[in-house]
Amino acid sequence: MPEAPEVQTVLTTLEKQIRNARIEKVEIFHEKLPENLGVHEFEKMLENQKILRFFRLGKYLGFETEEYDWIVHLRMEGKFFVFDSYPDPKDKHIHAIFSLSTGQYLCYHDTRKFGRMYLYPKTEDIASLPCFQNVGIDFSKASG
Repeated sequence: MPEAPEVQTVLTTLEKQIRNARIEKVEIFHEKLPENLGVHEFEKMLENQKILRFFRLGKYLGFETEEYDWIVHLRMEGKFFVFDSYPDPKDKHIHAIFSLSTGQYLCYHDTRKFGRMYLYPKTEDIASLPCFQNVGIDFSKASG
């Protein structure tokens, strides 16, 4: 399982690659990936949202869009890849493809299918979201 510094590295890298991109299309291929919504609802809500800000709380990645807070937990083996062309449809471990306004494709890859995504209406109090109910204090924010 990635530790908090590794999750931060993923987030920092994604921020450099896709900051201010608009999510034009969402394709979810694993029905359990969206934890708090159905696949179709998750896809429709996240489409046409611009990624405004990136954040981390514990081992969770956060993407603030215009209307939502999109939270991702990579769990054991989840990874994000950014491709310049549509990924190989034969890759059975790509469970989500986010087509971006930049012409890029943000892909969620997870061999073991443990990772989860959450989508909530945007809030100022991120720590109050239900997915963070059992997350402890993130000291990197307090000391940084």
